[in-house]
Amino acid sequence: METGVRYLTSTDLNTYTTTKQEQLGALGATEDGRLYRYVKFGGTSTINPGLILQGPAAPANSTGLAITAAGTGGQVTANLQAGSQKLVVTNGATAVTQDEFQFLEILTNGTLPLYSLKISTHTAAAATTGYITINLKEPLPQNLTQLVPGTDTVNLVYSKFNGPTASTTGNAPVGLTLNVVPNTASVTNYGWVQTRGHAIVKATTATIGLGIACDLSGTAGYVIIAAATTGNIGWAKASAVSNNASVELAID
Repeated sequence: METGVRYLTSTDLNTYTTTKQEQLGALGATEDGRLYRYVKFGGTSTINPGLILQGPAAPANSTGLAITAAGTGGQVTANLQAGSQKLVVTNGATAVTQDEFQFLEILTNGTLPLYSLKISTHTAAAATTGYITINLKEPLPQNLTQLVPGTDTVNLVYSKFNGPTASTTGNAPVGLTLNVVPNTASVTNYGWVQTRGHAIVKATTATIGLGIACDLSGTAGYVIIAAATTGNIGWAKASAVSNNASVELAID
């Protein structure tokens, strides 16, 4: 697996796979400077090209999870101390699959989200009675006092690149679909979405020279003219015609 910026060909951009080939969120570029991100496409039906995808909803029962006491579920005291790259937490009321989550948020005293750390891998766990063993890519910070089971808690969080969909529910914008993505109820595809540079998008409204934003009240995946409360993901290079517009994307 490559690290750093991946230089993409037209073949890369036109290829979807049902197994992950890159790290979610991996950055790619074409020779003309357009930028892309690698995603696991969400939803259970075909996704059309030209749509802006937004980050996934947070799964149920993934916040405020208890840090497991030492001696339970494989937890040891060293896991609770600064520098550790392993932590065991008690699962909530929803079963967790292996490597489902990408970030761990630590809430000291159960209220303040002071730290957000990248997960390397984690185990699956049964609902309520299971324990999740989390391996971190980065250690618990050196200025972190020892974690206190029963007081400190954690949230398990998806990357925005893990299951983005075309939606009218506001969330972090992820990127533009380039081709038809043949997802089904049983098949999930991985591939690239565009985040910067020239593109053509589906548009409810667009006016040349004005900013564009995700349309949260019209058709999922379409853009509208940006306003003060909608956020800006680029600029229109031409006004919308038949619900299509040429734009300059600037998502990240």
